[in-house]
Amino acid sequence: MNWTPEDEDIEWTKNVLDSLEMNQDWMEGEMAFRRTGENTLTLLTRTERAESAIERVKQVLSILEWELAEDDAKIIPDDPMAAAEAMQKEAESWACPECNNVRVVDMNLEQGMWEIKGETQYVDEKGESQSHDRWVVGIACDCGATVHLSPDDYYLVAGDINFYTWHMYDGDALYCLRVMPPEQIVECVDSDIMEQITASHLGTTFQGNTVPPHMRGTFCIMVEASPAGEEE
Repeated sequence: MNWTPEDEDIEWTKNVLDSLEMNQDWMEGEMAFRRTGENTLTLLTRTERAESAIERVKQVLSILEWELAEDDAKIIPDDPMAAAEAMQKEAESWACPECNNVRVVDMNLEQGMWEIKGETQYVDEKGESQSHDRWVVGIACDCGATVHLSPDDYYLVAGDINFYTWHMYDGDALYCLRVMPPEQIVECVDSDIMEQITASHLGTTFQGNTVPPHMRGTFCIMVEASPAGEEE
């Protein structure tokens, strides 16, 4: 590849790396990285077509005396159908990292708990580095460990309904909020029963809790749930 990084490329990358805390993620284009060492960046995922982009990143990292670990990176096919099939197949093989005996797909996925784990970096359209909350979903394994999945990975194993369900605490009480599909909202409005059900329109926060980004702006049915995830 006939490409030489400019001083601006090197300085920009150095600023990003210096801002990363240990185990913090960095999204760049069609690539996802995580800082896993003092001077080590691990490639988590990339698309097939990002191969040349990775080579450019490696050149800059070499100049900065950083190492890129890429042996275990997930390569996502460029074809959308092939990518979906590959990701789904891989998701079915994920196991608890603590006991390595229980597959994630066999865990209680309905009881996923959304939480913020630090921050992650991204580059805006102006080329400036920005940060935002890093959301994960905690799943309890039978061995007692909590497996944390990214939102995209949780969607893969848990499906649409669980993804658009949010469990949150209000004091000691656990509540379940499930997004109402558009047709249900229309039906409730047309029949004038919207005020008769416990529905909430979510914003950025709800009852003192930060709302997961994908749930903001939605109408949800809210019910009290038991710790085991059963609605009451």
